[in-house]
Amino acid sequence: MPGIQVCVSQDKPLKATDRDMTESDGTKKILLIDDDLLMRKSATKLLKDLGYDVVSAGNGREGMEKYRRERPDLMLLDLRMPVMDGFEVLAELGTDLEKFPVIIVSGAGGINDALKTLQLGASDYLVKPILDVSVLEHAINRALERIDLIRENKRYQHYLEEEIKKRTEELHHSQKMEAIGTLAGGIAHDFNNILAIINGYAQMAQAELPAESQPSQDLDKVLQAANRATELVRQILTFSRQDDHESKPVYIQFILKEILKLLKASFPATIVIRDWVDAECPPVLADPGRIHQVLMNLCTNARYAMRESGGELTVSLSHLQSLPSGYRPRDGGRNIAGYLLLRVKDTGHGIDRDNLDRVFEPFFTTKPLSEGTGLGLSVVHGIVKSLGGDIWVSSEKGKGADFQIILPALTEEAAATLPPTGPLPRGEEQILVIDDESELVAWLKRCLHELGYQVTAHSDSRAALEAFQAAPDSFDLIITDMTMPGLTGKELAREILALRPKMPVIMCTGFSENLDRKQALALGIREYIMKPVVRRELAEIVRKVLDHG
Repeated sequence: MPGIQVCVSQDKPLKATDRDMTESDGTKKILLIDDDLLMRKSATKLLKDLGYDVVSAGNGREGMEKYRRERPDLMLLDLRMPVMDGFEVLAELGTDLEKFPVIIVSGAGGINDALKTLQLGASDYLVKPILDVSVLEHAINRALERIDLIRENKRYQHYLEEEIKKRTEELHHSQKMEAIGTLAGGIAHDFNNILAIINGYAQMAQAELPAESQPSQDLDKVLQAANRATELVRQILTFSRQDDHESKPVYIQFILKEILKLLKASFPATIVIRDWVDAECPPVLADPGRIHQVLMNLCTNARYAMRESGGELTVSLSHLQSLPSGYRPRDGGRNIAGYLLLRVKDTGHGIDRDNLDRVFEPFFTTKPLSEGTGLGLSVVHGIVKSLGGDIWVSSEKGKGADFQIILPALTEEAAATLPPTGPLPRGEEQILVIDDESELVAWLKRCLHELGYQVTAHSDSRAALEAFQAAPDSFDLIITDMTMPGLTGKELAREILALRPKMPVIMCTGFSENLDRKQALALGIREYIMKPVVRRELAEIVRKVLDHG
């Protein structure tokens, strides 16, 4: 092969993990197999002068031994050789040819040999003597580029497979959360009806008793238990993001300040609390109670993790102008003013690697059954996602846990609101109440009667519609449940509004997949409230709707 020139490929170097047939310094290695000694010496000198490492062999068998030992990047292969010819070399290479380029350089044979070698997997076929060295140069470069592309494609394929696996796991997790949320929603309606009855009658009975009496104190315990059960239902609906909350601009730093005061007073002396809070952080669009719930759940978990040996709890809040890499919040099209980063970090016992990916799953807990429901972090996850944010946790066993939450910040100014005080508002209007729970209907009727209203109550939605159709001008307000046999609250409201388009309707529901607040208001319903409803909330909403139409 006298007069051959070989040009070193200027391809982008491959990673060491992918380029297992390349020297560590990036120099390409070529294996030359030819039974012509003179050709081997001449070609070896030329290739070395051009910067290649060259290994040569005089027949196919010797060449295959050096191939396995030397791990070259490319092979120049003659066809007609003793002991083992080029066809046999290609056959023995087999599937290696998918990632290893072989260029046939032969002085014998014709088109049939060329086709056969290409079918066996050779990258190219050149005929001796090669009068134009650029032909060989181009063939080597093209073969090396092809292998680099194959390896790059494999890397991308591996990356895509990992991404598909990751997205599939996220989808399965999302579907599982949705399925559990649907199940939770299915029981929430009936459960909230029961709680509303317990709450309602307990409040009425307590109102008839002296505050210091034993029965009144016993009813306090009943109401406390009912409130705990109500909160549990709300937690279940929160992690599935099917509960209903009124959002407004909220300054997290103010809520955090109050929580930290509470924590410092209630945490044991063995736990040191540190805070780094930017007082100038803009607000986020949220329900204050949900922000409070997120912070308390995370801090309570941290306390549990440090209960035995103590430690340090660090809570920080900062304002970021740009989104950190790795986070994927949903801005929801709002005009945002950067992002808030909320971190809750502890030095407790940490989380096992096997459990780290499951910490946000509902009902997953490493606590004893008597100490945890497995809903705390699921609730946090559900709230953060519903607010358009993202949450991430890092932890090692024995080295504590670091929860980081990203929330989109608002440009709007927040307005503080004071809790309502004073006597319950009253009235004398005519109200039609509909709920399929007869005991809840009885409580609503009695409660409204005590506030001065005239009440007609039905537990059958069709009977209620007939009563309204018989005298549509006899009622000033409709209060209806959503999920009922016969006619649902949505269907009943449509029928009523078709007769009296300006009729005030309040939808009172424990849970509904088919009608949320936004849809209810679009239908013409004036208010949408979640059960169980306390007396003050009911009294104020009824009065507001009646006064403002």
